[in-house]
Formats: sequence, structure tokens, C-alpha cells
Amino acid sequence: MFQTHFFLWILISVGVVSIAQAEVKLTPLKTGGGRPLESLKAKKEPKIQQAPSSPVKDEAPPPAPVFRGPKKGWGIVNPACIYYSSEGHNMGTLPAGTLIDYQEVKHSTKGFVLVSKVQRQANTWEGPFLVEVPDVVLFSGELDKLPKKLISDLKAYYTLQGQIVARKEVIEEKSQSQNPYFESAKLWQSRYGASMEKARAMEEKANALNGPAKSKMLDDLRSMKYEQVRVKLQADKEAASYKAWKDQHPIDPALVAQDSEMKELRVQLKAAEEKIKGFIVDQ
Repeated sequence: MFQTHFFLWILISVGVVSIAQAEVKLTPLKTGGGRPLESLKAKKEPKIQQAPSSPVKDEAPPPAPVFRGPKKGWGIVNPACIYYSSEGHNMGTLPAGTLIDYQEVKHSTKGFVLVSKVQRQANTWEGPFLVEVPDVVLFSGELDKLPKKLISDLKAYYTLQGQIVARKEVIEEKSQSQNPYFESAKLWQSRYGASMEKARAMEEKANALNGPAKSKMLDDLRSMKYEQVRVKLQADKEAASYKAWKDQHPIDPALVAQDSEMKELRVQLKAAEEKIKGFIVDQ
């Protein structure tokens, strides 16, 4: 399945009003210039282009990227996203609606990542893991001081948003059955994923070995990674062809609108939105 990720970054601060009613209001946080952080859309930092060579040798380096949100806080995954171990290993997918609690923000080659604990279905916490900032709706404030009912309603709302995105992808995939690059793109994507998993397993095994056995395993790993480059190039080529054909043959919006499961999900989303809209106010 070829998923299209729609990244959303909304930073909101927590304020308590009407103490007698214990009413919580969540309002969009403003930057120093008065611009809502929502308008930033948390786009990943562009790669720095190499400037032409210059005879001036003391030219100042480009400024380091700055994270404009809280240095620690909490958030909710939206949409579903891949998450990583502290060492950067792919740990699978976090479903939309997953609650996270982060204590640190780091900058990687892909952009900003949150060093986070994640809440499982049994309300247990695991981690730390790395989650990319654009995949999380971030909130400031103290999580343990908010009403549990509000947190539950927020999680339900973003869970439904993620289910709608996933359902649309299923409908789109069915409509793309005539795409001549569908099967080949899926095949090469699968091969590359399998290659990544095999490399990770070999690396872990090599770390547990010593002497000649470790040297041989590392040699095998290097050889496999050379092949992995070829696999990735082909996977990227097939994915680009698939996307180009898909862009030229967009899905009929009626297929999405008429889908019975999609209709039901949107009804549920509307009901979930009613439960939280009284807590979210614009400044």
C-alpha cells in the first residue's frame, strides 16, 4: 500500500478558566510575531544547498534549525506513522490516536524528532522511542493535570481521523488496480523493506560475535548493503513511475464519498468532534 502522509503540526497551550466549573480551554499558541504555529505545517527542513565556491573563506555557516515548540510535553499521533528505537531502528507503526509524552527534541537528517514514551492500549507506557515531529499533534501543558475524559475524547477524535485516511488509501489502492506500475512498485518496495530487516538482524548478530566469525559477518553485511543500494534505486524508480501514473489518473471523488464504511467513519468523526470542540478556542 502506498500511503500518502499528510503532516499536521498544531501547538496549543493549556489554560484553565472558570475554576468553579473546572473548565479547560485549549487555545492555539502564538509565536513571538503573533503568527499561529499551525501555519508552519511542520514542514521538514529542506536540505541545505551547497553554495558556489567563493574566495571568501570566513563566510558564516548557515544557522542551525530551531524547534519552535515546547522542549518537552505531550501529543497525539496523527496520522499513523513509523517510529524508531533510540538507535534509529524501525520499530513498526504507531496508529493514529496514540498518546505520546516527550522529554527531549533532537534534530536528525530527516528533521526534528521527539524522544518519547508511547502509551499502549492497556494504558501502559513504553520507550523511549523516536517519533518525527510532523507525525504528531503537539500540546503544551502538563498531561497529568488534564481531565482523563478530555484526553480520551482527543485520542478518539484523532483515531477516527487516522481511520479515515487509511480507508481512503484502501479505496485509492483498489482504484489503482489498472496502474501498470502497481505490482512492480509494491514488489520492489517489499524487497527493500526485507533487505532493511535482514541488515538489521545481521548487524545485531555481528555485535554478539567475536574474532573471525564477526569479521565474516561484517563482510557479508557490507556486501549486502551494496546490493541494498541497487534495490533501493529500483524501488525509488518504480515508486516514481507509480506516482506519476497515479497523478495523471486521479481517483473519482465519488468513489470515496459513496463508500459505506467511509460514510460511517465520517458520522463518528462528527460526533467525536462535538465532544472536543468546546475545549478548543481560537485567540
